[in-house]
Amino acid sequence: MYPLSKSILDLSILLKTDRMIGTEDWLNSTILKKEQLAVKIQPNRQRILIVSGSNGLFGISAEKISQATGIETINLSSHAGLGGEYILNRAAKIIRKGDLILLPIEYSLYYSSGISDDFEDRASTLNSFMISYDRESLQQISSLALLRFLLRNAFQDIRTPEYQSYFRGRLSRQDISARLQQQKDRKDDNCYSGLTINNFGDETCNVGRDNIQINPKVLEPVLSSATNTEQIDPKGYISKFVTATNRIGAKIIPLYPVSTHSKHSEAIAFKKCTQEIKNFWKERKIEFRDTLQDALLAPELMYNTPYHPKDTGRHQRTQKIIKLVERNLNNI
Repeated sequence: MYPLSKSILDLSILLKTDRMIGTEDWLNSTILKKEQLAVKIQPNRQRILIVSGSNGLFGISAEKISQATGIETINLSSHAGLGGEYILNRAAKIIRKGDLILLPIEYSLYYSSGISDDFEDRASTLNSFMISYDRESLQQISSLALLRFLLRNAFQDIRTPEYQSYFRGRLSRQDISARLQQQKDRKDDNCYSGLTINNFGDETCNVGRDNIQINPKVLEPVLSSATNTEQIDPKGYISKFVTATNRIGAKIIPLYPVSTHSKHSEAIAFKKCTQEIKNFWKERKIEFRDTLQDALLAPELMYNTPYHPKDTGRHQRTQKIIKLVERNLNNI
């Protein structure tokens, strides 16, 4: 009876809780601020929007692009753990005619099977984020995926003494704000607070960190071995985003995500993936002018993951992107 009653309790908590355990609370304030910055730009003015996971958040400067092009640029990039379909669906809601969309989505997102699979993924941030902060979007998740998720988390292994309900995260907004402020005030790493985003949507926690030693994490692979046998955009969510932006009258500039140049980037599987990405965009009659040489940065230019550059790395990558943007603007 205990597991059954415990499961019923878990489900009731799910229906009324404000926040799930494991939720990365900084994401909500980060995304809301970025969307507000984009929406407040006058409707008759052209915008450049950067859409991706955290490689764009850390690795491209919307502020520098704004200064160089004279076009208001907002960095909407957030966290690849939300999944590609959720990231693109959310961006699509605020895209309008005339927008230029810079799209450096992470390699793994090209192989995603869509939002329901992302929601079920144990390593995903999406499920806890949606339940905590975006209940409306749960309608996009299949009933089967929701059921499997609920059952998996309601019947956790209770043999471990530290067993705790996945849905017990009753923190007030004040508690969450105080915790994020503490994260911002840390001297060793003040990222992931949502409080270090500038007025262009760029993350600034990596500013002033250029002299730190190389973090071993930046040398980790960005490509899963599983992608060797998978096809790009298997369920078509990227293609649907392309169709939607074309219908609106916006233009996509696809880019490689910024990442570390290491032994992994020399692997045959990685080079095959990057060529398939290029072909994917060519098949959709969208020019792909970016190069791996410009997207791969030396380890000493990277910060704390293979997708997060230091500020100097961001500057180097942004200068290359500005040239691509200017070339596209000249062709409009």
